[in-house]
Order: sequence, then C-alpha cells, then structure tokens
Amino acid sequence: MSDNSIIAGLDIGTTRVTEIIARVNAEGEIDILGVGEEPCQGFRRGLIVDIDSVSSAIEAANKRATRMAGHNIPSVFVGIPVIRVSCATSHGMTATSGDDWRVTAFDVKKALDAAKVLAVPPDREIISVLPQEYIVDGLGGIQDPEGMTGIRLEVNAKVIMGQVAMLENIAESVERAGLKVEGRVLEPVAVAQAVLTDEQTHRGVMLIDIGGQITQVVTFYEGTPIQFLCVPLGGTHITNDIAIGMKIPFEEAERIKHRNSLGGQNDRNNDEFIRDIIDARLREIIELIESETREVRNSGLVPCGVVFAGAGSSVPGTIELACEILDLPAQIGKSRLIQAPKGIEPRNLSQVALGIIRHVAGDSRFFLAREFEPSTFRKVLSNLRGWFDGFLEDFF
Repeated sequence: MSDNSIIAGLDIGTTRVTEIIARVNAEGEIDILGVGEEPCQGFRRGLIVDIDSVSSAIEAANKRATRMAGHNIPSVFVGIPVIRVSCATSHGMTATSGDDWRVTAFDVKKALDAAKVLAVPPDREIISVLPQEYIVDGLGGIQDPEGMTGIRLEVNAKVIMGQVAMLENIAESVERAGLKVEGRVLEPVAVAQAVLTDEQTHRGVMLIDIGGQITQVVTFYEGTPIQFLCVPLGGTHITNDIAIGMKIPFEEAERIKHRNSLGGQNDRNNDEFIRDIIDARLREIIELIESETREVRNSGLVPCGVVFAGAGSSVPGTIELACEILDLPAQIGKSRLIQAPKGIEPRNLSQVALGIIRHVAGDSRFFLAREFEPSTFRKVLSNLRGWFDGFLEDFF
C-alpha cells in the first residue's frame, strides 16, 4: 500500500490537540495507525491567541502519532471551526473528459473548482466547497455522479468562506510545528462524518458539538448542511461555574464535573448544587441555539431530531434539557466503529479527527490531487532547472 493511502487528521481543539493517522485500503476501509494527544493552551473564545503555544501542542501530538504509526507524516488535513464563517451558493460546470463520456473524479473536481469562481471579499478565503446536487446533461438531484454517462456535468454547491486572519493563524501554527496543511474540513462537518448516519443527514438532523470553549451546530437536510452556528460557550465554562460556585480550584472542578458525567458520587455532599450549576449553563447554551435555529426547526427540516457530540455533551441533563427547550427528540452521538490498534478505544478519540479521516477517505478528489502531485525527485529537478534558467538569464 502506497503512502498515498495514508491520511492524517488534525483536531486543534481549544483545550486539546489530537492527531490521528490512518490508512485507507482498496475497499475504502479505514485502519487507525497512530494517535497523538496533547493538552493545548493559547485559545480564547475558540480563536488562537498564542501561536507558539498551539504549535508546540501540535508538534507534541504529531510526534506521538507518528511514533505509534511508524510513518513520518509531512502534511495533515486540519479541522476549521465555524467561527465567523459565511456561506454563498454557487454553480459550476464542465464538460466530461472521458472517451466514453463517463463522469470521472477528475470531472467532479473540475466542476467544483469552477464553483469556486465567485466574488470573495478581501477579508475572506474559501475553506471548502460542499456540493448540494450534481446535474448530468440536465438531470439533477444526483449525489454521486462518478460513473454516470453524460456530456456536461454541473454542480450546485455551497461555498464556505472564513476570515483570512483566523485561517492564517491556524496555518501558521501548523507550519511552525513542521507540518503542511494539505486540506481543510469544517469541524462540525467532520463530526457529522464520525457520528451521523446517511439516513439522518438526508432526512434532516441537527448536530450540536459541545467543545471546550465553543459549541458548534450544523443542520443537515437532504445530505447537505443548511445552517451553521457557533455559540461562544462550552465545557470549560461549566467547569469554571463549578469552580466559582464551590470556591475550589479549576482542576478540582474539572474532576468533579468528570465524575458527575460518569454518574459517580462526588466527595462533597452537594451533588444537587453541582447539578444546578451545570443545568444553568447548559440551559443558556441550548436556549441560544433554540433562538438561532427556530426557523429551521419550525419548517420541519429536522425530523431526526438532535444529536449531541463533544466531551461537553456527556454531562447529566443534556438530553432532557434539549428535549424540553428545542422540542425535538435528542440523543448522544457515538463514533461509528473503526479499526484501531490494541489499547486504543476509538469511541474515546476526538470525533473531529476521526471525522476528518472519514471525510477525506470518502472523497476521491483528495487522492486524485495526490496522484497528480509531482514526486520529490521531480520537485528537486524542477527547482534545479528553475535556478539554472535564472542563472543563465542573469549571467547573459
């Protein structure tokens, strides 16, 4: 199996960095080769405020993952939070390139690249293009056109754009850790790949990912994200509330919250007081989500209800509050089964990093790009030729 089949997914969380290295076999199955985790500081409200601190955490996580995997990974696919993102609808079109007029992965890539051609504000940069439907010779509603026969391929897509400064800070943190950003995946889209089923995303579902400092929400309908939302509150705020309410250090409050999440008894005889503190912050988070998603929910676009993800969703009372406030059925999402080395429990791994692996593995465009990427020898040869041509021009 070539190195082209190895993928590294990087979750730069607000409290922890996780890198997962996996191999995709010929049948599309995923085997985890290595995992690296490292506590992370340097974030405030979900944004990087200390690049050196974040890059150090990335470097440490990468070293652990590559040591376990036995592969030196030079590039990663990185998760991007939905902070300050904007969406635009776009249309792309191309002629099919195959001799038999069959749509190939290359044609799909060209159509999506054509959809990127639109007016982008100077402070914005395209993160990704999410196809809504493909159209082959006028026949629409197609989710996967590869292998179909036609002369013209079109795509209606949602173009996701992010703030340039935020994206550059993420890229700089990765590069200082000695890595290259090979691709970017929106974090809630990645989590959806890890915990949601195709039926849920097609019928309509709302995913709520409660992270350390932020809560990210994405609503799917007919397999496509129709709404993104970011709430600047997360599990760290719950821990901080416990610390203030009980007048204890933050680290002890985190341990109490963790024991509470596992259903254990705390050392102090005030479990009810702790639950009240947790419920108050959870209620605030879910009420903010309720006010921003009311139109989508009232339109009947989420019949599959709400699925929670992220470490912050494990605290008691989450499901009950969601059912009460959002008036929808709710459940805690579990990571889909995946092969992992002995001693690694996939269900305990970062759902963002796992989802990035699944997202990339399911998209032939990424492997197509790698196939067209020149080899190291060709790159060196090209650089030498460029230097020699420049030398001749300067000399003569």
